[in-house]
Amino acid sequence: MDSNSITTTYPRQGEIYLSRALRQLGDTKKRPVVVVSPDIRNEFSDSVIVVPFTSNRQGIDNPTRILIPAGEGGLQADSLAVCENVSALRQTYLEQGPYGEISADFLARIQRGVQMSIGIYAL
Repeated sequence: MDSNSITTTYPRQGEIYLSRALRQLGDTKKRPVVVVSPDIRNEFSDSVIVVPFTSNRQGIDNPTRILIPAGEGGLQADSLAVCENVSALRQTYLEQGPYGEISADFLARIQRGVQMSIGIYAL
């Protein structure tokens, strides 16, 4: 392979990674996150926009928390996408992965959850 054909990779929308603790949200442990920012942004930026997951099912009735079943995108347990905690973080904070990619249907549900959390999608 010559130097003109080097392929660079970047996180893709819908991929799930293990992220360092999101301290700005008071989080103290690593957790899976799904990339929600568009690929074109991810390719040219050193950060990505993510939504974290939790296996704590408290708040499951909250419309900004989307239940994602175990196995989807490589998740090991049923998890809630915590769409009100959408966050930008440096790509270097993505420590492991991608574990997999969530389906277009679940990605669309998470995107609606983010929209609801910032008031641009009616409940």
